[in-house]
Amino acid sequence: MRGSHRISSFLFSLVLLFFLLSTAHASVRYTIKKGDNLVKIAKKYHVSLRELQRENKISARRMRPGMKIVIPGNKATAKKNKTVHDEKEAVPVDTPSANDAQDEASAPAMLAAEKLYHTVKKGDTLASISREYSLSPAEIKELNNLKSSKLKKGLKLLVKRIGPKTYTVKKGDNLWKIAKKFDMEADALMEMNELESPSVTVGQKLYLEQKVDPETAVTYQEALGKNVEEEIKKTSASDEFAEKSMQDKLIIFAKKLINIPYKFGGNSILGIDCSAYVKKVYGFLGIELPRTAREQFKTAGETVDKDNLNIGDLVFFRTYASFPSHVGIYLGNNLFIHASSKGKKVTIDSLETPYYLKRFIGGKRLLTEEATEKSPNS
Repeated sequence: MRGSHRISSFLFSLVLLFFLLSTAHASVRYTIKKGDNLVKIAKKYHVSLRELQRENKISARRMRPGMKIVIPGNKATAKKNKTVHDEKEAVPVDTPSANDAQDEASAPAMLAAEKLYHTVKKGDTLASISREYSLSPAEIKELNNLKSSKLKKGLKLLVKRIGPKTYTVKKGDNLWKIAKKFDMEADALMEMNELESPSVTVGQKLYLEQKVDPETAVTYQEALGKNVEEEIKKTSASDEFAEKSMQDKLIIFAKKLINIPYKFGGNSILGIDCSAYVKKVYGFLGIELPRTAREQFKTAGETVDKDNLNIGDLVFFRTYASFPSHVGIYLGNNLFIHASSKGKKVTIDSLETPYYLKRFIGGKRLLTEEATEKSPNS
């Protein structure tokens, strides 16, 4: 009996020890709610944004309501939360460390600006960069308008989308096909897009991710704008830039604004329309343009035919009106860059695309010898 009692006591001690050890190191999980973002969660639980992202290998655009993430903890966190089980919501910690407090203070800027771009290093490939930022190689190519998978050292790649990912309904689509294509539940797709029925129509735009919280979106766009402005100042001040031609300078400035959000009537880096975009780009060279596409077509530069377009020429279209209502900057090879109401951002398109081919009405040339003399960067 005594031997049996000793064995029972020994087994009880082992079980107790196992329970204490597992409790001390149990993962604390948090269930993502509607409106949550990584910044809010990191701030709520007094952990650094980097730790939260590293622990969960998750980006803001892949978050979904109902998803469970691990709240990384230190000794103090484990002590305060030792009674919290894996599937229960964590209890906020009251005493963050000095490093955590510093990270929290800069968290919105970190989320918005730090991961906007990736500078290609020796040995980088699209595959390795896609793993680092939880994007597919195709998404990275789409975000940066890359035609090839080859990457040059020093190239700056945009690695974060502006706003949620969307899908435009095509002929033959239905809600279930679209959900299956993107590995989603049809019910979730309906809820995300606030659809009352599963019916969809050709051309309809569906959100494939939760809409961005307005506060987070503003913070992100402000950080993006600040980042772009700093890049432009830095580039303009370099000796290498000073030696470039006017055309090269113009295209450098034009491409610095790629992915800036489109906003009808907007004229800032937080949101810009087509005519304000070309006005801003040419303004960087000291060349002033009228505000609207209609006025630019009427008064700016010399008229040129489509077959004689040069890099930097303005290209005009009739879209929603009978007069010139859209404008972009010609890049060569039938490509032009513009603030697109269709794409919802500054992007590059082809003049041969049926939509633009049908609506093209002419070009204007501003980069003449006279314009070159006016440039403060010449």
